[in-house]
Amino acid sequence: MQGVKGMGMAALAIRFFVELLGIVAVAYWGWQTGPEGIGRIALAVAAAAALIVVWAFVVAPKADNPLSQPARDIIGTVLLLVAAAGLAVAGQPQLALVFAVVVVSDWLALVVIGPDASQALRSSAAASRR
Repeated sequence: MQGVKGMGMAALAIRFFVELLGIVAVAYWGWQTGPEGIGRIALAVAAAAALIVVWAFVVAPKADNPLSQPARDIIGTVLLLVAAAGLAVAGQPQLALVFAVVVVSDWLALVVIGPDASQALRSSAAASRR
């Protein structure tokens, strides 16, 4: 069980890192595709903010909505794949492909590990509070 717990923690840590990279990816897309001047900055900030807001209200584990965790994981994976597509559109197709492969691989790891991944996070958090 300890191995599954460790794999769950690793998959969740990778997911968190990938989420941060997704924010960077959509900001990069906005910067590269936005109009010159202030429009470029505005689009980069707006794209990143939009992803953060949607993530907070729909995908985050503590979001107040009726979605199950597997549904949240799928929606999050789709959002991150959209971010990867943004990288490709912004002129970084190889980076987009690598990012997409990491996103899908991590999602598959979360599916295989199942509820043990989120349970590992909860039990570690509870242990650290003691």
